[in-house]
Amino acid sequence: MVSLSDVRAAAERIRRSSCGHRFERSLGLSARCGTDVWLKFECFQTTGSFKLRGALNALLTMSDQQRQNGVVTASAGNHGLGVARAAAVLGVRATVIVPETASPAKS
Repeated sequence: MVSLSDVRAAAERIRRSSCGHRFERSLGLSARCGTDVWLKFECFQTTGSFKLRGALNALLTMSDQQRQNGVVTASAGNHGLGVARAAAVLGVRATVIVPETASPAKS
C-alpha cells in the first residue's frame, strides 16, 4: 500500500530533476464541480509523459552500487523515454530495448 508520506517522499526526491509543472484552471470542470479544478499537463515534461517521474523516483531509490551497474528496460514508448531521460539526468548507464514495431515517434 502506498501512503501519502510515500508520495510526498517521492515528490521531494524528484523535485530538482523533473519539469513540466504547468497547471491550468479548467473552466468547464470548475463550473461542473462547483469548485476550482486545476489540470496538470504532463505533456510538458521533457519526455512528453508522466513516466519520467516514476523512472526518476526508481533510479533515485537505488543504491549507488545499483546505479553504477546501470539499468535495462524494454519499452515501445513512454516508459523507455522516461528511463532514458532519467538515466541521462542522473548520469546512469541505461539500455532501452525497443521492439522493431515501435512507433517512430517514440524512438
